[in-house]
Amino acid sequence: MSVQTISVLVPPLRPVPPGADWAANAIAWLFVNDPRRPSGLAAWLAAARKRRLAARAARAARRDAHDRMALIALAHSYESSQPEFAKDLYAAARVDRQV
Repeated sequence: MSVQTISVLVPPLRPVPPGADWAANAIAWLFVNDPRRPSGLAAWLAAARKRRLAARAARAARRDAHDRMALIALAHSYESSQPEFAKDLYAAARVDRQV
């Protein structure tokens, strides 16, 4: 069998328009989900969910600390008039912290 060499002239490819490139990247970011390398909307939603859970935990901790401080302040106000009740309030504030 004989081998022939053929030379073919091919015009250069036109560049991708910037709008089409941007649209393709946006669609890929939204809908392409590779489990080996999470990116795009799914990764953004997972990160937002994680931030929201962390914020909820921090808010719950601050609320508990605020409630505990309010209980201690109440116990301090009752300390002179009802010392036994104040002791119970202090104990409740400490037990709340340990649980």
